[in-house]
Amino acid sequence: MVHTRRFSSYFIVLLVLLTGSIPVWADQGKDLFDKQCAGCHSIGGGDGGGPDLKGIAEKRPADWLVRVIVEPDKLTAAKDTVQGELVKKFGYEMPNLGISADDAKSIITYLAGAGGAATTTGSTPATEKVVPATPELIARGKALFTGSTRFAKGGAACVSCHPFTYPGIEGGNLSNADLYNSYQKMGDAGMKGALKALKFPVMKKIYADRPLSDDEITALMALFQDSAAQKAAQKGSGCPLSLPQMGGGLFVLLLIGLALYKRRIR
Repeated sequence: MVHTRRFSSYFIVLLVLLTGSIPVWADQGKDLFDKQCAGCHSIGGGDGGGPDLKGIAEKRPADWLVRVIVEPDKLTAAKDTVQGELVKKFGYEMPNLGISADDAKSIITYLAGAGGAATTTGSTPATEKVVPATPELIARGKALFTGSTRFAKGGAACVSCHPFTYPGIEGGNLSNADLYNSYQKMGDAGMKGALKALKFPVMKKIYADRPLSDDEITALMALFQDSAAQKAAQKGSGCPLSLPQMGGGLFVLLLIGLALYKRRIR
């Protein structure tokens, strides 16, 4: 079974090698990977918005890899076990990016020859510099999220579509994905990759030619980080109620106390 999978995984690469066209496919695959995949996937850098693809050409059959790239939605609908596990792990299905089967084979060739094989060795990816979530940066992220400050390229504000559990923000309902929950599932690398790629079907149309700048992504990330920090502090204090909820509860108690006092003096 293992030998059969490995043969299937390398079949495309071997075929291209025999025809003498592997350099062209690999170059095309790198360009396609950088444009379509790198926002969510790394090769040896760990999971992000999607799984780390190091060694993927040995782990999965080539025909399955083509299918998950070309028609991930159909793969999910067919109740594919591996796809189901990925959706469960990352919290969403990889979007259908409209990649052709030939382009998918180019990407797989690149992955197998330039980092996708499990035996590939290389330097450890450099750790990305972490920008502290200062109050100023958090405030800018909140302004960008709500639209009080517009994105430089004119993309729609996040609040137009997404709900978000954060004080002072009431999100839209076009998407049922609360971005607080998305951030909890995806983590820093995954959320940053999603913001850079903006490849989900609706987002892809809205943000076509309107990518977010690195500074805008950094500010939004500060907001997401602060939301997680506030939630953690709330859990640590053992107080699940927000200030507005506590205020409302005190008001109700005052009304009850006033009613009881009036009864006494009658």
